[in-house]
Amino acid sequence: MRIPTESATMTTPARWDEPTGISEVLAEADRAEIQGWRGPAARDGDDVPPLTVRLAALGRAFAERPADFTPERTRALFRLLEDTQAADGERYGSAVATGFLEPLLNAWNKDFDLRSVWPALGPHSRACCRAWNAFTGVPTPDWMR
Repeated sequence: MRIPTESATMTTPARWDEPTGISEVLAEADRAEIQGWRGPAARDGDDVPPLTVRLAALGRAFAERPADFTPERTRALFRLLEDTQAADGERYGSAVATGFLEPLLNAWNKDFDLRSVWPALGPHSRACCRAWNAFTGVPTPDWMR
């Protein structure tokens, strides 16, 4: 998936509706993040949070409510995140890693069962998770190798 940009700064991908369209849980999290960012006096067309912030809201929502995701939706979500990293390299890959994957890894320390979704992660996402573990000094379990 190629995500176009409008300028040198990272914009929200033109196909943002894909991850939020996977689940109402994700759509709700995104709407809440936008509302919180804009504040109560916002009008349509006001700015939205940076992509990394929006992805973090989705990562937290997924980690908090994994039972609301069917295996098919889980695979679709992680396939989309993987495609974004593979197609767009470091620019959007960093947003996915920092925004979505790091909240999952942080939630793993708080009872989120990362192992249950590990098979759905692609090679870029898995590499990011292992690199984050190495960076933070968290021992990487054998099932992550």
